[in-house]
Amino acid sequence: MHRRSWLPEDVRAHNRGLLLRLLAEQGALSRRDLAGRTGLSIPTVASIVTDLADEGYVIESVPPVRHTRRGPRPSVVTLSRDGYAFLGVDIGAEELRIGLVDLSGLVVAATRVPLERGAAAPRVIDAAVAAATPMLESTERTTVAIGVGVPGPVDDGRRRCMLSLALGWRNVDIADRFECAFDRPTVVEYNVRAMAMAEARHGLGQRAENLLYVHVGDGVGFGFVVDGQPFRQGAHGVSELGHHRVAADGPRCPCGSVGCLEAMLSEPSLRARVGRAAGDSAVLARAEREHPAPLDALDAAAHAGDEAAAAVLDEFAEHLSTAIAVNVNVFSPTRVALGGIVATAPKEVLRRVQAATREKICSVLRHQVIVEASALGRHAGLLGAAIGALDEVFYQRGAVPAQP
Repeated sequence: MHRRSWLPEDVRAHNRGLLLRLLAEQGALSRRDLAGRTGLSIPTVASIVTDLADEGYVIESVPPVRHTRRGPRPSVVTLSRDGYAFLGVDIGAEELRIGLVDLSGLVVAATRVPLERGAAAPRVIDAAVAAATPMLESTERTTVAIGVGVPGPVDDGRRRCMLSLALGWRNVDIADRFECAFDRPTVVEYNVRAMAMAEARHGLGQRAENLLYVHVGDGVGFGFVVDGQPFRQGAHGVSELGHHRVAADGPRCPCGSVGCLEAMLSEPSLRARVGRAAGDSAVLARAEREHPAPLDALDAAAHAGDEAAAAVLDEFAEHLSTAIAVNVNVFSPTRVALGGIVATAPKEVLRRVQAATREKICSVLRHQVIVEASALGRHAGLLGAAIGALDEVFYQRGAVPAQP
């Protein structure tokens, strides 16, 4: 452990973070409850709560009477949801998603900005700054920090995108540009790992020891949360299972290989396959017109008896379930959250993936892991980005006061 971890200011920041995270996850608690659940003394909790209340991060109040009782009623501490917020920026290949997230993890404002695929990094970052400016200027909340999610590994300092095949970026400074524009600390994170943290804090992983988050969108990504903390794999920092070759004659992947898992499962690849197959199938062509999402179109055509659509769905479930099962058998998570296009897929498609996954999970683990659609909703990316900043500034540093 670094020696600075033993300094009094670091211990206090850690304890502040413990209380803030507990309030975010559990809701209103009394000082005695906070002391009991954290192991801190009541005087220590009282001192920290007083500081947090003075800074506007928490509110202490006496709950209304529900029944007659003698003696003073204890006050409860809650997060101040209206005073502060974090800005989340989710950078995708074809759009930006930007929003404000309050201290409880609620998205209170959001916007989308279309992008030209392959746009240069400075142009994308300038567009993000331009879209965020009116949002920050119009909010009455004080912005504590900014989180930016990118589809690829980031540096150890979480300030730069090291490599993104989806964006065509390499070694791009991101944090400096946002900090220069808004004078707020900025944290850059791999987008799928950020979504995994959001799922752990506010979704399926709230009662899970370890979580695997699988995202299928422009690419295929895997994020892990172990004992409540994001897992960063090796020197590269992210899992590249999405670039494992699964088909000898599959489509070309952005990484340069042929038949990668990502090339077989990603949304752009599925759209292309649906388009090609629709040329030989009137049923699938009609389903494609009626259902913009590729998994919806394939599911509708399969239910109408289209064999080509059914074959594509079978292959999708086969490859995705194998990848999930491999991760479960290696890392033994108690929960698996399926995000991206799988989270919004028809129930029958989700059931296919779940059933195929269970068959491939080791029998020892099969009944101990739950595989479900992500609970984050349509703002998963920007929420994850904001949670990355919240986790760093609010929990790790114990809420650094932000100047209006």
